[in-house]
Amino acid sequence: MSNEKMDTSPPSYDSHFTLETSMHRQLKDKRIILASGSPRRKQLFEQMGFPNVETCVSGFPEDLNKSMYITPWEYAADTSVQKAIAVYEKLAAEEDSPDIVVSADTILILDSEIMEKPNDPKHHLAMLKKLRNSKTPHKVFTAVSVIVPMEVPIHPGYVMKTHLEETQVKFDPSITDEFLEAYVRCGEGSDKAGGYAIQGHGALLIESIIGDFSNVVGLPIRATFKLMEEALEQGDADNYD
Repeated sequence: MSNEKMDTSPPSYDSHFTLETSMHRQLKDKRIILASGSPRRKQLFEQMGFPNVETCVSGFPEDLNKSMYITPWEYAADTSVQKAIAVYEKLAAEEDSPDIVVSADTILILDSEIMEKPNDPKHHLAMLKKLRNSKTPHKVFTAVSVIVPMEVPIHPGYVMKTHLEETQVKFDPSITDEFLEAYVRCGEGSDKAGGYAIQGHGALLIESIIGDFSNVVGLPIRATFKLMEEALEQGDADNYD
C-alpha cells in the first residue's frame, strides 16, 4: 500500500461556460493576484470567471493585538488590508507587476468571542458542542481588500477598496455528540476557524444560514466582484484626473 498522502485540496473550478463581462475583458491577460494560499479561496475566485488568478501568500504574521480593536470585525478588516499591502509591495517591484491584488480575512464569532482554529481534538469537540448548544446563530465575517495600482505618481501609488461581509449560521441543535465526535475524527475541520467546513461534510451540521454561503467558505464572491469593479473604476478615473 502506498504511503503517499492523498491530496484533499479542492479541484480548480471547472466550467464549460465562459463568463465575459466588461471587467472580464478589462482583466483579460492581466496579472490578477489573490493574496492567499487558501485553495478554497482560489476556487471561489475561479468561479467568478478568473481562471488566470495567481496566489501569493502575504507573509503577514496575522498577529495583530485583538484587544486594541473595539470590534472583532475591525481586527479582520485591518488584517485583510495588511495582507493586501504586503503582497502588493512584494510584487510591485517586479517587471510584470500585478494589475490587481485581492486579499481576505475570515473570522467566526459566537457571543462576541472569536472562534479560532481548534488546538487539538478535545478542543475541537468542545468548540463544535458550543456552536451546537448556542441558542443564537454564530456570525462569519470576511473582510475583503482590493488594491489597484495607479499610473500617476500620487502617494501611496494605488487605490484601495475594502468591504466587510456578514453571514449568520445556525447549527442543528439535535446533532448528537456521537456525530460531532465522528466529524472531529474525520479531520475535515481541524484547520478551519470554528472547526467546520461548510462546503464539505460540515454542511451536515447546519440548520440554517442567512447571507452569502461563499462568505462562510472564505470569500463572498458577489461582494468581491463588485469591490473589484469599484476599485478598477476609481483607478481609471484617478489615472486620468
